[in-house]
Amino acid sequence: MRPYQAATAAVFIVIAAVAMFDTRGGALPDTSGGAPGGLKGGWYPFWSAGVVAFAALVVIYQTLTRPQAAEGAFRGRSSLIAVTKLIVPMVLATYLMSERLLGFYLGSGLYMAYFARFTTSYRWYWALAAGVITPVTLFLVFEIGFRAVFPKSFLYPGLPF
Repeated sequence: MRPYQAATAAVFIVIAAVAMFDTRGGALPDTSGGAPGGLKGGWYPFWSAGVVAFAALVVIYQTLTRPQAAEGAFRGRSSLIAVTKLIVPMVLATYLMSERLLGFYLGSGLYMAYFARFTTSYRWYWALAAGVITPVTLFLVFEIGFRAVFPKSFLYPGLPF
């Protein structure tokens, strides 16, 4: 058994339970016609938290029923380098997005292109496609569809994002 995995999953279940309790009023579709589209504001958070709780239960089940591997999570220097290649750019991208230098859309596009090219070794044109398609899709869904405002880059006066 891997107690750290079960404990982490248990923490996720608690967080999901709090989120589900907090948004329980909007969990079911509104048939009275009071909400646009029939869904209240808590519908998405409630069911997202439910999916997280279910996934955490699956992790706990697998932790309790599958034998633990003889090797640790980090088998050597290459494993540590692989995690560093993931974490450092993620922290940097988050900082650059939060300081409104890159904004949400440019930051996510650059991170997606980096991730596709250098972490998963996609060809450069697929990485470029991921770096362009992802922020455009996010922009269309959030800014146009949901009318949600996300942090913009310093290029915002000239570009939509």
